[in-house]
Amino acid sequence: MSNDFDAIVIGAGHNGLTAAGYLGKAGLRTLVLERRHVVGGAAVTEEFHPGYRNSIASYVVSLLRPEVIRDLELHQHGYELIHLKGGLEICREDHLYLTGEEANDRAEFGRFSSSDYDAIKRFEAMLEETGTVIRNQWLREPPSLNGGLMDLLGMLKAGRDMHGLSVDLRHRLLQMFTSSAADIIDRWFESPMVRSMYASHCVSGNNASLYHPGSAIPFFHHALGEFDGEKGGWGLSKGGMGQITQAMASFARSKGVEIRTEAVVDKIVVEKGRATGVRLAGGEEISARAILSNADPKRTFLKLVDAEHLPAAFVEDISHLRMGHASLRMNLALNGLPELRDYPGTEMHPQHQSSIVIYPPMDVMEQNYHSAKAGHMPEEPRLDIVIPSTLDDSLAPDGHHVMSILCKYYPFEPADNQQWDDMRDRVADDIVNHLARYMPNIKSLIVGRQALTPQDLERVFGLTGGDIFHGRHDLDQIFSLRPHPSAAKYRTPLKGLYLCGSGSHPGGAVSGAPGHNGAKRVIKDLRKRR
Repeated sequence: MSNDFDAIVIGAGHNGLTAAGYLGKAGLRTLVLERRHVVGGAAVTEEFHPGYRNSIASYVVSLLRPEVIRDLELHQHGYELIHLKGGLEICREDHLYLTGEEANDRAEFGRFSSSDYDAIKRFEAMLEETGTVIRNQWLREPPSLNGGLMDLLGMLKAGRDMHGLSVDLRHRLLQMFTSSAADIIDRWFESPMVRSMYASHCVSGNNASLYHPGSAIPFFHHALGEFDGEKGGWGLSKGGMGQITQAMASFARSKGVEIRTEAVVDKIVVEKGRATGVRLAGGEEISARAILSNADPKRTFLKLVDAEHLPAAFVEDISHLRMGHASLRMNLALNGLPELRDYPGTEMHPQHQSSIVIYPPMDVMEQNYHSAKAGHMPEEPRLDIVIPSTLDDSLAPDGHHVMSILCKYYPFEPADNQQWDDMRDRVADDIVNHLARYMPNIKSLIVGRQALTPQDLERVFGLTGGDIFHGRHDLDQIFSLRPHPSAAKYRTPLKGLYLCGSGSHPGGAVSGAPGHNGAKRVIKDLRKRR
């Protein structure tokens, strides 16, 4: 029986669209099915208050692979870059404004320590050199732990990259993977301000204790970022994150890919031990030679595939994947520019056009993690902020602004049987009150807001546990173990079913790497089957 398509991609998030673009480019008849009314997954731009548009979930660009940008011709299809102007770091009464210029940054750090600036430069150089080993693996399949010759060759490639490092750097790389963030911070930095700043870097990309072995891995997310050729750079997409995924969709359609929205996949159809298609919520069945899931591993294997089609031990392991990012996402519509406590006045400062991160001392961040595990809200949350309308006037009316805030740590299930639907507004009020300590006029400017709790992130975007990374980046959930040794090479234990989302190597963030890698595996396999 002929198939309706060569490949079906479940989910039009950025990785699903990346995969579809490569599949279409290879000449494969491809269908993308998206449950929402718009493509993009968490990388979308939406109107959250009349007249105000924003990247309502994912909100900054750094890890999007240059190869993906080039291969999918994203600039030709409407993707434009905007550079953030440095970074403002705020810890209670202290602050740093960092521009990347030595004179400025040395003076800023010098207010807190005579040695930390030089230590930071050594630390960043170490991350850059050791990070080359990791960067080289991003667009490669991780080797299978029980594989054959090709997997052995993959291990040799990684080994060759390691061999290119000095003995000291190999040691440092292993330290970064096995030590806790607290150990690394204690080893390298002196002042409480700088120590808290680096703890904040790890908190933004993980949901683990700062004292947990392997919790230093998120340092590499900051070091490996690349924005318009600038290593470690962060920026914005003009028109919001949705412009990235619209560009991806435009490229895919130009290669013959069909994209359907409001198409909810209810089940993956299995016949004779092989995934042969999908069944939509309305009962329609569509067949394909390969099914690629951009959904997270738990949603894919525990909801879309009936357990009888998978090994029992595999299902058990997937059910115990650690998921949940403890993040709450807020979007504010403002009728003016917020005043910054440390840069008074309502005129535009460069700091308004930077990333702004507000956090408590390191020990309080650790307390917040444990409080969230117990279901409690933080009194002093970490707030990761950008005001994109200061650089992109397409998002708000003239003179008005939109603000993105990522808030940590917030539990998926509140304690004492409280319900997020009953406490969403109260928690949002608490966050605004906390923000007002650092932006004194913020309350008077707010004309609208959107608060997405961890449960909202699951409900709206299909992110199990509200996990924006599709699973924690722990030592046993990365590389050849992500999400499981039997599914680490994008193939799964169910023939014909593949992964292409952030739950597979190399993991979360808007990189396009899992989509690229999953598509390449499918293309190779389908060519062999012809």
